Amino acid sequence: MTNLEPGPTVTEPLRSRPDVAWLRHGMALFGWGESRRIDPGTGSDRFERAREALEATPGSIGFATFTFDEDEPGSVVIIPETVLEVTEEGTRVLSGERTHIPPAIAQVAMPPGRVSADDKESWRSAMDLALQAIARGEVEKVVLSRTVEMAFDADVPVHHVAQELLDSQGRSHTFLIDGLVGSSPELLVSKHGSAVRSVSLAGSADRTDPSASASLNSQKMAVEHSLAADSVEEALLPFCTRLERQPSRVETFADIHHLATGFEGEAVLGTHVTDLVAALHPTAAVAGTPTKAAVELIREIEGHGRGRYAGPVGWMDADGDGEFAIALRCGEIRGPLVTLYTGVGLVDGSDPEAELEETRIKLRPMLRALGLS
Repeated sequence: MTNLEPGPTVTEPLRSRPDVAWLRHGMALFGWGESRRIDPGTGSDRFERAREALEATPGSIGFATFTFDEDEPGSVVIIPETVLEVTEEGTRVLSGERTHIPPAIAQVAMPPGRVSADDKESWRSAMDLALQAIARGEVEKVVLSRTVEMAFDADVPVHHVAQELLDSQGRSHTFLIDGLVGSSPELLVSKHGSAVRSVSLAGSADRTDPSASASLNSQKMAVEHSLAADSVEEALLPFCTRLERQPSRVETFADIHHLATGFEGEAVLGTHVTDLVAALHPTAAVAGTPTKAAVELIREIEGHGRGRYAGPVGWMDADGDGEFAIALRCGEIRGPLVTLYTGVGLVDGSDPEAELEETRIKLRPMLRALGLS
């Protein structure tokens, strides 16, 4: 690790085309090359396998993205050859050599693109089934996702997309890992030393619509948010010697309001960030309540694999520290093809048209970044 040096703005290294990136307010990690690629497999112990593989490479930092469903393959941990940390104070090379970082180039323009498939109608049908299951008492809440497929005339420049997301979603966690690009407002968990943080978001409203903002005070929103926050608290408590639950509040990310509850605590000695990720995922904010029943219902009615959407995404080191968001406001980019994901939480009293509109609102950040809104 080199000493802190005066350096570029936090986002400038994007112009050097990093293979992986993690950016939040005031701090960023960029990686070039691939020292090792880890496939943690499937099952409930995939987070443990990822940790063990990372610990076998002392001093390393892994950029990780996991599938939502533990039974779905596709999770990956990438250990770059060179990792650069950039903060407002300066930069430092955490691994590898600064000379391995490519020179900066101009941003590549976004090619023309269009929607090639939208599962809106099948999503409506699945929503009806979900609301019926809620009415029968099988679940109290279920989170239903929707996909939109897009096709472009040329390969989509992922670094351009990431930069556009940073410009519009500055308070969120922006990530670029193995084709998954997005900007999530929701911190699943971070661990630095013994300090643990998490933020639960559930309940959304369009900032540009004054009447919609009032819905955050509704009983429906209160129930949806409470279920999500309770699931976070329950998961974190066994790993913390102290855990403070902050009062819920309204947080604004670009043009979307969210109900948010923050948690701060001290981790039990020996706790690894993957222990916390494994305990938390999936939260009620992305699955439902009860979690097991909600996940089974999602598998039954959703009609598509979520892939890494709504799964943990972030970074971790061999010492057990790291930061993970929930992969929201994101898309899977493979050359000229893009799959966008969005979702909403359904509870008793959810209005189908209002929920559909919420999915449109949540698609805006990625559509804008792709030059289509």
